[in-house]
Amino acid sequence: MRYTSEETAVEAHLGVTGEISPRRFTWHGSELAVEGMGRRWREGRERCFAVMAAGGRPFELRMDEDTLCWRVTPLFISHPIV
Repeated sequence: MRYTSEETAVEAHLGVTGEISPRRFTWHGSELAVEGMGRRWREGRERCFAVMAAGGRPFELRMDEDTLCWRVTPLFISHPIV
């Protein structure tokens, strides 16, 4: 089964150095807390984050730097996010 990304609302912390840390996001009408942060990277004008949500569910969050809109995609992996 493959999922595509969808728009989401994200609550994030912006550090003094400009580092963004997602704290919560919406997935299918439910607000999920970010319990763990994995890899952070950039692809073009997007900031990307591998996160672990409540219940050990892995997701990828992406923020478009031009529009500040967020997208979320569930990840299905058999190993921890590093």
